[in-house]
Amino acid sequence: MRNYFYILFLFLGFTSCDDGDIIINNFDFEDDTLSSCVKEGTAKVLYIINNDDVFETISLQATNTSFSALSNVLTTDTIRDISFNLTSTNKLTYRTYDGTIPTTYFCSDIPPSNPKVNEEFISVGGTVKISTTRIYLDSTDSDGDGIKDVDEFDGDTDEDGIPDKFDIDDDGDNVLTSTELYATGDNTVFQDTDQDDTPNYLDDDDDNDEVKTIFEVSEDNLLPTAAGNFNDAGLANYLNFDISDKYLGDIEILVNEFKVKYTSIITIENLQLQNQDGTGEVISFETYRLGEYNSTSTPLIIAPTTTETDN
Repeated sequence: MRNYFYILFLFLGFTSCDDGDIIINNFDFEDDTLSSCVKEGTAKVLYIINNDDVFETISLQATNTSFSALSNVLTTDTIRDISFNLTSTNKLTYRTYDGTIPTTYFCSDIPPSNPKVNEEFISVGGTVKISTTRIYLDSTDSDGDGIKDVDEFDGDTDEDGIPDKFDIDDDGDNVLTSTELYATGDNTVFQDTDQDDTPNYLDDDDDNDEVKTIFEVSEDNLLPTAAGNFNDAGLANYLNFDISDKYLGDIEILVNEFKVKYTSIITIENLQLQNQDGTGEVISFETYRLGEYNSTSTPLIIAPTTTETDN
């Protein structure tokens, strides 16, 4: 990471320790991967601890309505950047210390008395920008339906607002794509019950009996394997042309759930940091990259935006 700054007052952070060593305040951390804690109930603290050569930390404590309530996720907002100003409560702090900093330094309810702070800079201006992207942990088959993303239809078959590669029910018939996928005993030939050249997983009327599949699944749990949803030969109603029983009760549409993580890049524009030693020294950055925060694996639930109401 490389940051560019200039002096607003006094000199560019050359300070002397008691032993005469010189420390250069460039606020540049080789590893800019941020860790996090939740403080005071709602405030998130993002921080980096460096114990190599110089004992130093940099931390951002802030609250924002776009922050996630989950302690291991900064935000799930991937639509727009989060932006807010640094204030007395939303603040960036840089410190150097006289010894090794424990990993729990920012997560303790009571700050430890050691190591002692040698030097401290606190923000007196700047605008925080947070840009977030979502990463699906199974990048080859995002929805886990048995069809790789590269082989999925590049669109939204059932027009429910969920692209096929993220949709566990591509045709919106309330039967999982993974259930409808392949012919019995063959994982290369797609099931096509009515032989209309549209495989079952993309066909909203699998048996072509003019009753859409969604109205032929069980009213109990909406799955084709439910008791009472078969004929005497064990063939599911939605695959049986001779049965056209139609269920017209309330239909609970299947929802999609994935394992994802979120990566947020935090930069600060027009950052001003003031030395707390009483000199009034201020160091300014036009653009400062604070670092990158990666959430742990977290569930993502996507519900369809449209619901089938008739056939």
